Formats: sequence, structure tokens, C-alpha cells
Amino acid sequence: MKNLIYKELGLSINKFFYLLPIILGGLLFIPNWIFILVFFYFFWLSVPNIFGSYLQQGDYKLLSVLPIKRKDIATSKIYTMFMIEGLHLGIAVIFGFIHNWIYGSWNFFFDINLAFFGIGILLFGVFNISFFPGYFKTAHFYGKPLIFASITTLIYGFIIEFSVTKYQFVKDIFEGTIEMQAITFSITALLGVLLSYLALRISQKRMMEIDL
Repeated sequence: MKNLIYKELGLSINKFFYLLPIILGGLLFIPNWIFILVFFYFFWLSVPNIFGSYLQQGDYKLLSVLPIKRKDIATSKIYTMFMIEGLHLGIAVIFGFIHNWIYGSWNFFFDINLAFFGIGILLFGVFNISFFPGYFKTAHFYGKPLIFASITTLIYGFIIEFSVTKYQFVKDIFEGTIEMQAITFSITALLGVLLSYLALRISQKRMMEIDL
């Protein structure tokens, strides 16, 4: 498994996608912007290019002749995506802290605060459960699963941003006291992790059922 993950990180994925989170982090310096969109560029840029490269490189043809478990193929690719998602979140935390130091925490849309990053973790969880099980029905065609996951996450993001700006009680939950933000972060982060774990388990099972 460790060697498969090294192969993903070192050979299959272009190094640009490790730099991209830093580039996108700069968007957090735009005053009064919809900051949750920073995470969406992972879905719109990184995912289609990474999974498209698997087809171009004949990645699964190579893996199918190696003495490895098919389940581990799905696991290594999903673990790698989890790492890149974590990189996006980690960079966003750093840049978000700098943003608040420069501008303050107030924003017309969702503030950059503790709850915001819990919402971000849940956003990745929603994407993972929407994309990976669909993709690993074939382990080749990523278009339809990606469109479905993009629509799902856009609906999620719209509901969050609209609710925070429209309804005061929602704003009080997500942008209230630090204690309320901590509770919100804990709940949303836990849900995001559970959805990602479920996506992993379903994908492993489906990978065992397909013909590479």
C-alpha cells in the first residue's frame, strides 16, 4: 500500500497540483468574497486533470498486471486524494489566519473562522461520497461522477452561504461565539470524515467487482 501511494504522489500526479493550493490560497485575500469557492477549484481543476491523466497514461493497464490487490488500487488513489484535500485545507487555514490579521474576520458572506473550516471538511466529504463510488463503478470514466459531485457540492455551498447571509439564527450558529463555532466545527468535521470513510469503503467494494 505504501508503495502504491508513493507511486501516486511521485509518478501519477503532476507536481503542479501540490502547488495549486498555495496559488488558490491567494484568493482568500480578496475582501468580502465567497471564500468557500477556494475549495471548489480542487473539484474543477485538480480532479478532472488527475483522473484524466490516469486514462492518458494507461495507469490501470499497468496496475492490472502487478501482483497487488484490486482493493488496494482504489484505496491508494483515494488516500492520495485525501492528502491533497488536506493540503488545500491546511493552506487555507494559514492564509485564512493571515486574512483575518489583515482585514479582520467580518465578511459579507461566510466569515473565515473555525466553523468555516468545519464546513470545508464537510464539503470535501460531500464531494468524496458523490464522486468516488460513481467513479469506481468503472475506474475509467470520471465525467458523469464529476458532474454529479460538482452539482451536489454547489448545492451544498449555496445552501450554506445563502443561509448565513439570509437567516440570523444560522449566522449566530456559524459566526457566533467561539464555543458555538467549536461545536459547529466538531459536528461538521465529524460528518465530513464519516462521509469520506463511507466513500472509501463503497469504492473498495466496487473496485473488486469491475474488470480492468
